[in-house]
Amino acid sequence: MYTQELNTFITVAELGSFSAASRKLYISKSAIMQQINLLEKKIDCILFDRNSHGVYLTEAGKIFLIQARKIQHLFIETNKIMQNYKNTIIVGAGYLSTTNFLEDYWNKFSKNQSFKLQFKEIQDYENISSDIDLIETIYASQPIPKQNFLFKKVSTSPLLIGVPPRNRLATKENISMPDLNNQTILLIKKNIFSKTSEIETYLTKHCKNIKIQTYAIYNRATVNEALINNKLILVPKSLSDFCRPFILKTVKWNFNVDVGFFYRTNANKLTHDFIDYISR
Repeated sequence: MYTQELNTFITVAELGSFSAASRKLYISKSAIMQQINLLEKKIDCILFDRNSHGVYLTEAGKIFLIQARKIQHLFIETNKIMQNYKNTIIVGAGYLSTTNFLEDYWNKFSKNQSFKLQFKEIQDYENISSDIDLIETIYASQPIPKQNFLFKKVSTSPLLIGVPPRNRLATKENISMPDLNNQTILLIKKNIFSKTSEIETYLTKHCKNIKIQTYAIYNRATVNEALINNKLILVPKSLSDFCRPFILKTVKWNFNVDVGFFYRTNANKLTHDFIDYISR
């Protein structure tokens, strides 16, 4: 069985130094030496020659290193296989996360089972941690899909217009297209959201002198920039809590965004079983 002592032995053998192994493994030099001594005692063999210049593998140590590396490789490969059968789904949570469906679906799916959800913060959607299995969010063609995620649509969310509190439209109950004349509105980039071109065409056709700007990432910085500069911003209703203090207004149009789950293609079996359950 692969143990901490085996890992320590391999590290010392590769670095040729107790001190170097100590720095790499973040444990004290005395703890390193104690583990090696214990390992040698267990197998009744001297694995290292120690002198003032360093530590060197004995003949027995060289043979043991070959076998230890085989055990290490077998342990790593076995661990990868067993990850597929773990009872936990790691859910990524960040500024694009919604909470519309996960709880309801999960409670029904995991009823009377020992399944667990573990949440992990997503700070950068361009570099999502490799251990994240599932993300509940709106659909965008970038940057999540390029990181080996597929999307399962659950519903749609209407697109609303976020109005800064000091904007002249803030007091209007409903917004019509002429109300958007001479306004500046932020839309997500076309290569990320496929409907941006259609929305842009619609706005320029029905509004006079409307200024359209685009952004790449929907985050707090984007929201603050629009707020400070008195710009409108297109907001999925499912992300409305993130847009405060913007005042969200409904518009008479039929533009929506898909809402659902991104799931990693190589996620564990439980994640795929959960997605299959949603698909029924």
